[in-house]
Amino acid sequence: MLEVNDFNAIRLSLASPAQIKSWSYGEVTKPETINYRTLKPEKDGLFCEKIFGPTKDFECYCGKYKRVRYKGIICDKCGVEVARSKVRRERMGHISLAAPVTHIWFAKGVPSRLGLLMDVAPRTLERVLYFAHYVITEVNDEARQYALEQLQLEIEEEVSRRESEASSHIAVREASLVQELTEIERKRDAELASADAELPGLIDEVMGEARSLEEDLQERVGEKLRAKLAFRGETLATRGNEISADTISALHDAATQQVAEVEEGIAQRKTDLEESAEAATQQKRDEAFEELEPLRTQVAEVRTQVRKENEDLVKRLEKLRDPVEADALTVLTEQEFRELDERFGLVFKAGMGAEAILGILERIDLDNLREKLQGETQSASGQRRKKATKRLRVVEALRKSGNRPDWMVVRELPVLPPDLRPMVQLDGGRFATSDLNDLYRRVINRNNRLKRLLNLGAPEIIIRNEKRMLQESVDSLIDNGRRGRAVSGSGNHKLKSLSDLLKGKQGRFRQNLLGKRV
Repeated sequence: MLEVNDFNAIRLSLASPAQIKSWSYGEVTKPETINYRTLKPEKDGLFCEKIFGPTKDFECYCGKYKRVRYKGIICDKCGVEVARSKVRRERMGHISLAAPVTHIWFAKGVPSRLGLLMDVAPRTLERVLYFAHYVITEVNDEARQYALEQLQLEIEEEVSRRESEASSHIAVREASLVQELTEIERKRDAELASADAELPGLIDEVMGEARSLEEDLQERVGEKLRAKLAFRGETLATRGNEISADTISALHDAATQQVAEVEEGIAQRKTDLEESAEAATQQKRDEAFEELEPLRTQVAEVRTQVRKENEDLVKRLEKLRDPVEADALTVLTEQEFRELDERFGLVFKAGMGAEAILGILERIDLDNLREKLQGETQSASGQRRKKATKRLRVVEALRKSGNRPDWMVVRELPVLPPDLRPMVQLDGGRFATSDLNDLYRRVINRNNRLKRLLNLGAPEIIIRNEKRMLQESVDSLIDNGRRGRAVSGSGNHKLKSLSDLLKGKQGRFRQNLLGKRV
């Protein structure tokens, strides 16, 4: 048993997973404490004698070895070492967690040490740790560069495709316009030719009628008209008038007038045809312009439009940076992650929770980071300099103490010796137990459930939820109520966590150690 009675100070440090395992005498795998029938500790439970030592001095669990003469012997039947029961005050166990969890002191403390080390806001870090957002853990720069080049090629191909499509529509519409205009001209020319062809016939008809009437009048010169003489509706002489040379002259004038009217009618018809064809042509041109102008604008703006459509994707791809090399975390929402993963799954790796943060912390080189921050404190000014100084303080503290950043993530959870979290039988057969036992039980139950789900190959969303619950249960064990609602026991009483045992007036330091004869 460790006995140190002469010391000047205590230094708290981070423990590595290997160190936690070296302290441990065995893994606690069951949430049970004692068997309520036999009142003996359950094997592999929170009070297991095999892990923490015998409950009675120099007596193993099964009773095969009793008395001090067997001291140090490990029973081959029950596996309990024969020793003093006092060892149950110092022997620790451990819980091997199915998924890493962050230590709440370093994640939620003020200032957040994890947040400072990785240069990320505590709220953003919390979203990653509790499975709300993804974080980029690794970026393949070669693959990213190749993906950017491919994206540029895709943009050019899309530009060419759209330009070609629009140009094709323009060509088709222009050809259609030419065809329509040709058809209008053909119809106009045909109708003009028809009008020209009609004219001689109409003139011949007028002249024929005039000749016939003239011959009749020539034979009857000197006679009196028995009725009114008219030519195509125009009166030449009234009834009773004598047929004379003047009458024939009037006929010639009337025939000439009729021919002039026929020619004028044909000329007017041809003018109307020309105007109608011109109007139809202009209408077709206007219709084509209305259709073609948007297409021509589209061709002119297609490159800008395609680049604008892909601008967000290009920016997001350019922003993808390795968190260690760039010394900056890139956080993605679920939607953003799915979109990027679908297109550029080979370019980057992303994750959620403490597991993703652990992967980044393991790759951090404290010496390189220190040099970078020292340069920043000298070159930067104002807020940036202040932030760099804070970060440098954390980095230097880790370097000088020999601690690794990834030790802030818990993989092996130490279990306190059972006599420091006792279970006492009360009158009437009831038991009073330390709150720590309830908090440890929650951790073990969730850890075992997560292990079982991982073995079964459960869906990602269920695994993720279970990992979040494990993180929350470890948070409650270390510092209940620091984040979210505090875990309560029976009677709505807030369970006392490890931090509660140490801090405040009733804590271990002020209540039992400071100012006492230690």
